[in-house]
Amino acid sequence: MAIDKEAAHTNNSTASSMTLTNAGGVTQEQQTAALTLKEKAQALREEVARLRIEIEEEKERKLAKETENIDRWIDELLIQCTVDDSTQMINNVDQVVEQLVAGRFSQEQVNKIFERICDTGPPQSRSKLSPVMETFVDAVGKLDCMEWEENPNKRWSGVVERNLRKKLFAMDWGFRLDEDEENYSVK
Repeated sequence: MAIDKEAAHTNNSTASSMTLTNAGGVTQEQQTAALTLKEKAQALREEVARLRIEIEEEKERKLAKETENIDRWIDELLIQCTVDDSTQMINNVDQVVEQLVAGRFSQEQVNKIFERICDTGPPQSRSKLSPVMETFVDAVGKLDCMEWEENPNKRWSGVVERNLRKKLFAMDWGFRLDEDEENYSVK
């Protein structure tokens, strides 16, 4: 009788360790694990998509805020008063230079203002400057000529006007120089 109990015990343990398999040899447990992993992967893909959308929205918010700041700088530097929707009185060159010095505008800010004027105003080039652009570039030139001791912005290189005029010259010929000035694009 001892042998029958031992054989029965062996059969029970074998039956409990056996799992169902399908025709491909994959167990039910493996199928469940695979489905679970597939669901987790899908959830991760959805989270990645959501995060990408959030990143794009954040980039758009930052760009809108930067554009708003640049527009504010243009108004502070160049616009004296607005007569009506289509007419504005602009500051003279000396007033713009004073604002640039007082506000300690950097070369990067000046380049952003230049690009914004080019993007929003009439087409600019060396031979066709708008009054706003002409005043701005002349003021930057005066600031370039200012003695180092008189300019509180010690990082000012003194070649900003030259770079702006180089970009305007390129625009005369239908090119748009990028910031690194090695790359250019045709309009």
